[in-house]
Order: sequence, then C-alpha cells, then structure tokens
Amino acid sequence: MNRINKPFLVLLTSASLAMTSCGNDSSPKEINEVSTEKEINETEEPKKPVKADEESDLLIENKVLHAFSNPAKKDEFRIVITGKSLLKGKALLTVTSSDGKSLVKEAFDANYLLGYDFTGNINSKKETDAFITKRIKEFFSEDRFSVPAIEEDVVFEDQSYYIDKETWEEVKANKQAIGFYYLLGAEDGRHIAFSKKKGKVVMFYNCC
Repeated sequence: MNRINKPFLVLLTSASLAMTSCGNDSSPKEINEVSTEKEINETEEPKKPVKADEESDLLIENKVLHAFSNPAKKDEFRIVITGKSLLKGKALLTVTSSDGKSLVKEAFDANYLLGYDFTGNINSKKETDAFITKRIKEFFSEDRFSVPAIEEDVVFEDQSYYIDKETWEEVKANKQAIGFYYLLGAEDGRHIAFSKKKGKVVMFYNCC
C-alpha cells in the first residue's frame, strides 16, 4: 500500500473544506437594526453617531399633555436629549396629537438651550448641565401657552418668510387657538399654533 505524506493529506483536506464552504454559504445574513440598549460586545463595529430620534443614550426627557390642536383634547408635548453629554447631545422636540398624528418634530443641537440667561462658565460641565436640565424641566411650563394664540391688538408684520397673511389672520380670528412659545439659542423665539384651515402647525411669530 502506498503511503501518503501527512502534509499532502492536510493540504487536500483544507482545500476540500474551502471548496465546500464557497459552494454552500448557509450563514445567516446580517440584519441592521437600531438598538435601544448600549452595546456590550466591544469587538463589534463602532456605533454610528446617535441621532436625536433614537432612544439609545437617552439623557433627559420631559413630557406633558396639553390642549393645543384641539381645545377639547390634549396633545403630547415631549422633548428629549440623547448623546454622550447634555451640552454636546442632540435635542428632539415633538408634539403628537391625541389621535397619534405627528404635529411637530424638530431636532437641534442641545447647546441651543443655552442663551443670554446662562451666565455661568461654559467650560464647567456642572454648570452647563444644571442650566440645560432646568431648561428642559421648564420647557412646557404653563406660561409658555397662551389663549388666544394671537392677541387682538397685535398686527401682521412682514412675516411672509414663515407665514402668509391669510393664515396668520385665520389663527388670530380663532379665539380658541392655543399658542405655544419656545426659545432656541439666544434670540430664536418661536410662537406656534395649529391652523385649522391648513390642518397643521404654523409659526405665527419668530423673533428675539
């Protein structure tokens, strides 16, 4: 009987396995999903930057129910910050109607919650965190809402870059329209209300 050298046998076996593997790939396909939990396995690929609408790395949240698009029902107002820190995170403001319709969805850098009111040390994490936390907690305070949305003595200005006069007058004429005000940065104050005619939320005033 002829003897086969062991190195040659090992080579044949490896080649056979390689051909079998290439011809019958039954490994499961990878499915990309957004995970709401922190990664445990550090050998996996680095995570993509956190988006504001993801629940992963949720740092702070404030949520209230308040009448808005319909005076007889309550919509959900919610603001969250996600990321690695409050100052460098992403903020997401949403308003959802009582029947589940998305009315407002606005993402912005969390540092926009700092403004002229912040007089502390911008390099102090303790001070910036405390200020941003306070802003989040007070974001939906009752004094941010107004009825009617537009007072009787207010006149239309040159605001055509964000609202037309007809829609503005429609909101003003509705004495049950509810306005909501929020501030981004130092001077970007936004006043919004629901337009029945357009069936959506509109900004009726934008100023410092």
